[in-house]
Amino acid sequence: MGAPIGLDFGAIMTMGSHLKADLTLLANVMPAIEPIIIDNLSGQEPDDFTE
Repeated sequence: MGAPIGLDFGAIMTMGSHLKADLTLLANVMPAIEPIIIDNLSGQEPDDFTE
């Protein structure tokens, strides 16, 4: 109960913009690492990473 289910990509892109990050790179890698971040925040072991 109360576990995160996803990230706010709009907020992430806004933060990236203000930090002058490469937004294309950020947009490309966030979908791949989102499940790892969510698993970590919810206290679970990350699923096997496969691409």
